[in-house]
Amino acid sequence: MTLLLGGTVISFSNSALNPAIPVFMSVFDVDIVLGGWVLNAYVLAMSVGLMLSGYLNKRFGFKPVYLAAILGFMLGSVIGMLSSNMLFVIGARAVQGLSGGLIIPLSIGMLYQIYPKQPHGRIMALWGIVIMMSLAFGPLVGAYLVEQFAWWTLFAITLPLSVIVMAMVWRLIPEPDRGTHDTASPFDTVGFVSLIIWLLTMMIWLSTLKIDFTHGISSRDDLLKIVALGALSILFLLSAVAWWAYERRQSHPLLNVGLFDNKTYLHSNVISITQTVGLMLCLLLLPILIQEVMGESALWTGVVLMVATLVASITTHYAGKRVDKRGARGIGMAGITISALSTLMLAWCLYQPTLWLLILTMSVRGVGVGLAYLPTTTVGFSSLPKDSVTEGAALNNISRRIISTIVITLTTLYIHSRSAQLLAAGSDVGIASAIQEILVIIALMLLFTLPSACKLPRAP
Repeated sequence: MTLLLGGTVISFSNSALNPAIPVFMSVFDVDIVLGGWVLNAYVLAMSVGLMLSGYLNKRFGFKPVYLAAILGFMLGSVIGMLSSNMLFVIGARAVQGLSGGLIIPLSIGMLYQIYPKQPHGRIMALWGIVIMMSLAFGPLVGAYLVEQFAWWTLFAITLPLSVIVMAMVWRLIPEPDRGTHDTASPFDTVGFVSLIIWLLTMMIWLSTLKIDFTHGISSRDDLLKIVALGALSILFLLSAVAWWAYERRQSHPLLNVGLFDNKTYLHSNVISITQTVGLMLCLLLLPILIQEVMGESALWTGVVLMVATLVASITTHYAGKRVDKRGARGIGMAGITISALSTLMLAWCLYQPTLWLLILTMSVRGVGVGLAYLPTTTVGFSSLPKDSVTEGAALNNISRRIISTIVITLTTLYIHSRSAQLLAAGSDVGIASAIQEILVIIALMLLFTLPSACKLPRAP
């Protein structure tokens, strides 16, 4: 209950606040570039927390690190409440992101420590249900707070919950024996600093990236821009490969990338990452579809997302029980297939979109996500030694967030450029056609992970 409440505070805050970015832009009179850093700062800082979680857990133990993280999250809430300009809001989200990046992997690691292997599927299903509920109701509660009260209440609402979590952790969570702490383990400063620089540079580059496909390659300057873009992309890729190779050689790495040598963990991460990318892209595209293409209110976006998330939560509960008995192979394959086919169905819906059809399609997709995501992730974590689960959770989370950030940014760039190109060619459904193309790509990406599901064990 303690760990679930801590995860709920983090997830609720994130889902309730991120949709309010336009409100911050209006209140503080800033453009979308600065407004976007409310999300970028959170993601970047959370990545830092994920990097540090494994080392800090080994160095100081679960309880003091978890308490410090909750205290840090409360500090971010206070800074956010008292913000007088956008920079303070961004700083508050950075503090909250750092704390959240510590709390999530620490919680998962502790769950795997205190429960035996057999009920891991049910335990992670319960964790997933609670987190999904937080993500489902967060936007609706956030919209109500902003409309009925003020933007600062989005920060204030998490304070009493955070105080309760601190009290419960202090009283109810046991502190492991100090003898289990690795106080002599050195910190991978080179790996940490280099990854931070890489992430920050990449996010700044992606947030300023603009390509105009409307007129094609019409000049030498256009060709040079494309060459420069390709060269920078290759440079980022090569630097990531170099960092990976460096980490594999370290006896005490910042992120234990050697865990990917475990094939079950590797394949579960492939599924986890692609499911996350597909889910995040659908969450990004659905509001555009409902509000921009269909002309409906933002409330309907919240309703469709809430119904889909509730269906995913129920399915996750069923899948968690089944994976404990039958393993994740069959249920993972079924979930991936349903996710892919429902995504294609969503693309087909755009020819004549209606709200009831969207609700039905997203509900079917929720079934696929519930079957594919958490059961396969659970089996991957269960295949690791118990003392490596926190590191495994951190590696899983940071991989999902980095790849999702890159793909989402590139997707928005593609939709903007492609819709402009279609409109210039005389099409009156440019943005809908661009979204259709992205949905088809998502479906194909999901289907390509079926071989990974085939590699998962039949029984835990």
